[in-house]
Amino acid sequence: MSYAPPVGGFPTPQRAPAGPRAAALPGLAVLLILILLLDLAILGFDLNRDGVNYLPTALGINYDHYIQGVPVYYVGGNTAFDLGLIAMIIGAFSGGGWVRPAGSAVLLVAVYSDVMSVVAQLTGNSESRHEFSSPGSNLLLNLDVIGQAVLGVLFAVIVAATVKSKSAPALPGPGAPAGFAPQFAPPPGPGRAPAAPGFGGPPAQGYGAPIPPQPTPGYPAPAAPAMQPPAPAQPPAMPPAPPATPPAYGYPPRPQDGPPAP
Repeated sequence: MSYAPPVGGFPTPQRAPAGPRAAALPGLAVLLILILLLDLAILGFDLNRDGVNYLPTALGINYDHYIQGVPVYYVGGNTAFDLGLIAMIIGAFSGGGWVRPAGSAVLLVAVYSDVMSVVAQLTGNSESRHEFSSPGSNLLLNLDVIGQAVLGVLFAVIVAATVKSKSAPALPGPGAPAGFAPQFAPPPGPGRAPAAPGFGGPPAQGYGAPIPPQPTPGYPAPAAPAMQPPAPAQPPAMPPAPPATPPAYGYPPRPQDGPPAP
């Protein structure tokens, strides 16, 4: 037994909207790019002051070319940090979920180091406080470090916010079907078993009498079928005629073999 499709057709399954965690990955990648550029700006300053001879110090091979009189310089730890940033940027644009915890851990460690560097200069002796902003290049280097710290904290805040929003139950977006709920399925009745628990869809069809059409909410009730008058009684059938005498030996009877005439 089959039923006609509902008015307007069955709902078309649609792709669920992207969750907040997936939507935050491009924004996190942008933050990582900004932090990478700020850190490479320190390398550019050191190379501008000491030339290519500073590359062994920047790569951590030796420390023979420290620049004197600057509060911040680029060393081997910065190289490893930047390589990690590049890997996380590629992972974020590729949709890797590991970028959130890994980036938060790496950046929070870097934030602590940057903040302690600034605090040590501001709480030191008068010469240290004076070198924080004089000459102007020192102020720019310290502002670079502060900017990296702010972006690192912002990265961790975004990760925490998206994780919290994922733990809350998400409501279906506009236009998204509520699933294959049995709003279009006929109600169970005699001769029809209800749907199995835990599975959507129409209930199982039994072998009982068919169920008349049920009214659908929001649509007029179906018209009742017209009553047909009873058919007139038929006269009794005539009894069948007796069978004819079979022919003898497969030949039709001859006139002399027939019964005498009256």
